[in-house]
Amino acid sequence: MQIRDRIKELRRVPASELLPNPKNWRTHPVAQQDALRGVLAEVGYADALIARETPEGLMLVDGHLRAETTPDSSVPVLVLDIDEAEADLMLATLDPLAAMAGRDEERLSELLSTVTSDNATVNALLQTLANGYEPLTIADPEPTTEAYVQTVDTPIYEPSGPPPEIAELSDRSTADELLREIRDAGLPAEVERFLLDAAERHVAFNFQRIANYYAHAPADVQALMERSALVVIDHDQAIENGFVRLKEDIDAAFHEDYPDA
Repeated sequence: MQIRDRIKELRRVPASELLPNPKNWRTHPVAQQDALRGVLAEVGYADALIARETPEGLMLVDGHLRAETTPDSSVPVLVLDIDEAEADLMLATLDPLAAMAGRDEERLSELLSTVTSDNATVNALLQTLANGYEPLTIADPEPTTEAYVQTVDTPIYEPSGPPPEIAELSDRSTADELLREIRDAGLPAEVERFLLDAAERHVAFNFQRIANYYAHAPADVQALMERSALVVIDHDQAIENGFVRLKEDIDAAFHEDYPDA
């Protein structure tokens, strides 16, 4: 899996200029505020706030309490190139993901034996850690019991009207654009061949028109269209030919290739 780096830059910004996120759902009790002030007083800023650029200015994704606690300070901010929907996902999951971490009791005990603070609230936090807490948990997804299913919601296309022209059965515009780019890239022959084959996945088929064409086609063409899974007449035969799989997998692959379908 390729992970994108969404960090544009580390910028130091006056905390008072950062915009609070109106969707921020976290509240900050007095004890947390006191503990944060204590750690900032003893250590200082050692972690960056997170924000994204908006027309109004930098809007926080993470770090609201730190910005509120030190409004007169210039604070480190990681500026991300994310949109509002991605910011909402981060806002909803950053703290819960951290809360899911478990604990190694032996290592924690060793760590706490070396940690002290001049702040009473921070010491109370350390004592709470020593006393134990339950990590946030989520339920495991239900296991899938059937690897293959024979009941699928297959779209039904009723033939109607005159047979369409072959050119009307598919849209090759995206595939042909990819083919041109691949051929112009000067790639090794085997890489080019592989990518040329893959580009054909982007041919968009119009199955209503294909059904009309099939209804008027000669028997040998109809048989080849069935073998190519352009039409499914016999569901059992489709399974035998390897065209029917988990409905969820088919739906996922189809919508990935044709999101507007």
